Amino acid sequence: MMVKELTMDCEEVIDYVKKNVKAYDNVELSYNRVFTPGEVINIETCVLKGGKKSCTILVQLDGDTIHSTVDIDLEEIKYDLIEVKHIPQDGDETLITIDTCEEEFEE
Repeated sequence: MMVKELTMDCEEVIDYVKKNVKAYDNVELSYNRVFTPGEVINIETCVLKGGKKSCTILVQLDGDTIHSTVDIDLEEIKYDLIEVKHIPQDGDETLITIDTCEEEFEE
């Protein structure tokens, strides 16, 4: 199996997830000081009130002792994203390193 290595900014990685990650694929998300490996159950994108975008990924965590499902809104954590590994059911792994995105402050 081949691993494709890419470098993207935080906006590009969210677009990648929307276009390429499907239910039952595996992902490993590294953000802030959190590592979230698991199977994708669902991905939901929408625009909330006030025009705020949302891209929520529902992940069934891997682990022997913890069997939990978590919702992660990539739009909420995009400035903390470090790395995303995408392991599709039928294809090669993609390892994405995230370039620093400048956080936009609301005035």
